[in-house]
Amino acid sequence: MEESSGVAEEEVLVLESNNKTGCLAKFRSRSAPEWILLMGCCVCHGVMIGYTYGMGSLFLEIKDSFGASRAETAMVQSITIGLMCCGGLLSPLLVSIIGNGNTMLIGTIIACSAIIGGGVLVESISLLIIIVGAIGGLGLCNIFIGMFVSVGKIFKEDYRVALAALILSAGVGNFIFPYMNVMILEQYNWRGVFLINGGLLLHAIPLALYIRIILPKEKPDQTDSKKCFSNLYFRSHVSLWKDRLHVTYFICLIIRSVPLALINYFMLDIAVYKNFDEIDGSLFLSAVGFGNIFGRVAILFSRSIINISPVIEYALHITFTGLTVFLLGLSNSYGLIIASCTVFGLGFGLLTSTVNIAVFAIAGEGRYPTALGITNTGVGIGFGIAGPIGGVIKDNVESYDHILFVFAAICTLSGIWLLAVAVFSIKENKQKTAK
Repeated sequence: MEESSGVAEEEVLVLESNNKTGCLAKFRSRSAPEWILLMGCCVCHGVMIGYTYGMGSLFLEIKDSFGASRAETAMVQSITIGLMCCGGLLSPLLVSIIGNGNTMLIGTIIACSAIIGGGVLVESISLLIIIVGAIGGLGLCNIFIGMFVSVGKIFKEDYRVALAALILSAGVGNFIFPYMNVMILEQYNWRGVFLINGGLLLHAIPLALYIRIILPKEKPDQTDSKKCFSNLYFRSHVSLWKDRLHVTYFICLIIRSVPLALINYFMLDIAVYKNFDEIDGSLFLSAVGFGNIFGRVAILFSRSIINISPVIEYALHITFTGLTVFLLGLSNSYGLIIASCTVFGLGFGLLTSTVNIAVFAIAGEGRYPTALGITNTGVGIGFGIAGPIGGVIKDNVESYDHILFVFAAICTLSGIWLLAVAVFSIKENKQKTAK
């Protein structure tokens, strides 16, 4: 979710390694309008990710308000995040037709109208799922893509540094919003939280108008617009789905997304199950956000030190994250839960920060945009199915710990599976090269 910008233009997604020299010096010499764009995108990205992931702190209030099941309640957040990610396959087409600023403007109006109107007026969980989840999620995906493409066009030579800033802003939003939402709940109900969050997301409107000024809509390139329907595009799809490593990666991507989503969706319910209250649950979610920030920062420094295949590194992070879910299931005291949530957030941040690197290592430069779109879809599927699956299981199983143990085992084994396939593929490629 926060993990990639969708199928954006190839030229803004990959930087050659020789651009690293003097990158920060060039970055500091940027003009004021470019700095304003980056800061505005960071703020709006933090608010958007904070809203989507902080929605978990409203889980119990919404569930009790409608008398809904856990599966139905979790679908609001899971569909929001799922469509925000999966919509990345369609949003770049809209960007190419009407421009980044207009795409963001339309997306913001749709998303905020759905969040504010749906959150305040709806009287059934089904309508909340449709309006806030489906319509709001589709609006958010256009904001999401518009920000990344805009930053990529302006910071083309320094995209890694700008991308790092956007990634960190998402971690900050993930850290702040859960606890902030619970503080708002003490004064208002969950409808008031949606109203305030929708108002905060309206900040994307002036950003979209600003992007229209500094990035006026370019005339569509007929060659580029036809490129997605060319034989090259379909050949890249076919070759990726014939690639054993890519197929394994895609399956593991969905599998590892499910426990990440489950903990975000059901953390307050897990807190109540472990004999804590909603405020404690929001603090547990904030601990996940804090670890998430640390993981995102750590990867910026570790990439220059760790000299292993990005796919192997990503597989190790999946395995590590699965083990942290085990730790959460075993924890019952306040201190241990805070610690396990922080460590889980660390794994979450590491996964988020390395997924694009792993995708590029698997697909190569030519197939990268296609593979990135497939990755977005995988994340959307994982986060989309996690809510209903987790809710149905908990509605029929007494213990949250057992659920955590099962998904921890699945996540850990998927990481080991990807690790084995990656090692075998690397060895096989070396043998082919040697011949």
